Amino acid sequence: MSGWTIAAFTHRGRVRLDNEDAIAVDGQSFVGDMAAPVAIKTLNESIVLMIADGMGGHARGAMASRAVLDYLVAAIDRLSNPASCAQAVEEANQHLFGLMHQHPEAVGMGSTIVGAVLGAKQLVTFNVGDSRCYLFSAGQLIQLSQDDVPEQESDRPGPRRSHAITQALGGSSFPLAIVPHITIDSPFALGETLLLCSDGLTDMVADQTISDTLRTTKDPLRSARKLAAEAFNAGARDNISLIVACRSNSSNSL
Repeated sequence: MSGWTIAAFTHRGRVRLDNEDAIAVDGQSFVGDMAAPVAIKTLNESIVLMIADGMGGHARGAMASRAVLDYLVAAIDRLSNPASCAQAVEEANQHLFGLMHQHPEAVGMGSTIVGAVLGAKQLVTFNVGDSRCYLFSAGQLIQLSQDDVPEQESDRPGPRRSHAITQALGGSSFPLAIVPHITIDSPFALGETLLLCSDGLTDMVADQTISDTLRTTKDPLRSARKLAAEAFNAGARDNISLIVACRSNSSNSL
């Protein structure tokens, strides 16, 4: 019998004073700074992974990312269906604006979201903003998410010069509609690895290094440790969040 082996990590990095990111693994949320990546094993047939990158300064950014994850965790049963997943993400956006109405000091707070539903019949990924989802398969690193960034940034190779994004959950003083990116792929296979991450990783670590790491490390925990170390060695100028997942045999251990 196969299950899932997952490693999760979130940290404020070397420069930022606080961590505005939040991550969730199958309903369990992680916020604040983690001393090291944690390993999670589950035999659940379907599992949901999410990362939210808050914006607007610590109090507001942290509030936004946690509110988005709390809302989507409560709606977790709706995320495996593309139509209801898009609706739930849109409702999370509306929920943020409702919180801003209740808390005027939080006006303008926002968050990205990237998530994946790993099921027996299909892989559903969704995102708004610039947090990413990658599939590493047959030696190739494939980005499944779509970056909501200005066109000149998306077309230019190498590190981004600007952190501007073209849509987010919240992020303005008045309600704006969003268009979540939803993709459906074949079921996750043995030997494949999924990586979800905030831009605190991808701004610091090149795709080639991410690919090399996923190819040479033996399991998600080692991959997460190596990727986090690469980001810190490169300066860790932003909050860093990542989730690495692969299928595993129930008899195997980390």
